[in-house]
Amino acid sequence: MQIKYTNGQPVQHGDIVHIKNRAYTVDSCDVKSGYVYARSMCEAHNLRPFYPREIGAQWDNVHPLFKGLLPL
Repeated sequence: MQIKYTNGQPVQHGDIVHIKNRAYTVDSCDVKSGYVYARSMCEAHNLRPFYPREIGAQWDNVHPLFKGLLPL
């Protein structure tokens, strides 16, 4: 199971994403909980869980009929 951005590119460790005007680097993706863990690029380097839709991504295991129903 893999997580992909809405443009079809896979989410990889080290990708830079912006959430609420803050830059984060992707640290890991947890299949069991469904979260994407990202580390803040500020001085604190906090590790935070995010839903994939917050970074413009989705899990690849979703049936094609339901992909259109998922909020992005």
